[in-house]
Amino acid sequence: MTRSLELVDTLIATAREDFTFEDARSILVAPAPATAKVLRQLRAQGLVDRLSRNHYVVRPLGLLGTSTTADDLPLAVAAVFGDRLHRIAYASALGELGLLTHPVRIVTVACVRQVRHPSLGSRPLQVVIERERTIHLGAEAMGRSWRSGIERAIFDSALRVDLAGGLYVLAEGLVRAAPTMQAHRLAPLVAAFGPRGGAAERRVASLARALDLPLALDPRVGADRPVIPLDPNDDHIEWVDVRYRVAWSVTIDELRNVVES
Repeated sequence: MTRSLELVDTLIATAREDFTFEDARSILVAPAPATAKVLRQLRAQGLVDRLSRNHYVVRPLGLLGTSTTADDLPLAVAAVFGDRLHRIAYASALGELGLLTHPVRIVTVACVRQVRHPSLGSRPLQVVIERERTIHLGAEAMGRSWRSGIERAIFDSALRVDLAGGLYVLAEGLVRAAPTMQAHRLAPLVAAFGPRGGAAERRVASLARALDLPLALDPRVGADRPVIPLDPNDDHIEWVDVRYRVAWSVTIDELRNVVES
């Protein structure tokens, strides 16, 4: 058996999917240059992916020739974030849940601590710091990783429209999510995030009502409440949804034409 296949065989036999450079060096009982050569060979053969500096993952046999970050994002995220509390979130969660037409290139992960890796495999990595008490609220376990559930993914995207990829991405995700969303599951999220959570709920309710989506969400908003923007990054006002006190920067028809095309 060659050194490279010996490494892969040992990792598979011990049920290891991800490993570090030092793990490989220990298994091979080899100096750093020889270990680096073996890892280069494995990457060239498509048997191993390099996720970040010193972090690698064994390719699942059925996915050889493709990227782990494309076919098994939770595995790739778990390899880099390890035991840190984290969650695949925002646009990445929308994409993983099948709510978007186009693939999401940037991997966005919420974490209780900063992780200083600029990329995850071949994809840029964006880390958003979040408090420990909310990091797994509305999330689902995905092996050793976590991902926002459908309600959390929509809520997050309304909370931070910029991290969702913009208003049109949020609207597209909501159109696809609405038939299976449980509106009552938003309540704990709204409570946990206070006024910002209430604003996110109002944005979702305004979108759902304007686009005639099957989502039973109707928060009470008094006439004395300040008007909030549908997209905080766009201060243009096309019209105001007086029911939820939300200022739209586009018309309903403009938004509908984009998300339904």
